[in-house]
Amino acid sequence: MSTAPSDEIVRLITARNPIEAHIWEQTLTDAGIPCKVVGDLLDAGIGDVPGMSPEIWVHRRDVARAEEVLRSGEAVSEEDLAAQEEAGEDEPEG
Repeated sequence: MSTAPSDEIVRLITARNPIEAHIWEQTLTDAGIPCKVVGDLLDAGIGDVPGMSPEIWVHRRDVARAEEVLRSGEAVSEEDLAAQEEAGEDEPEG
């Protein structure tokens, strides 16, 4: 039995870049999962440094559900974003 409190904040996933991190953040927020992007502004101050990528952090109690939301393909792909830009749409459909 785990003794860790369910409201403990843990790292869920590391993104490749800040754009991906914020897409995931919005997807999780839309699914009702509170989350926070951490490290998304690091590259603004010091440039692209290996090992310093943005991360998504969530409450421990939400980890399984958050993983399922991201795994289920609810996150907007880069191809979807490119298609929206070409079509002149402002927001992802979903």
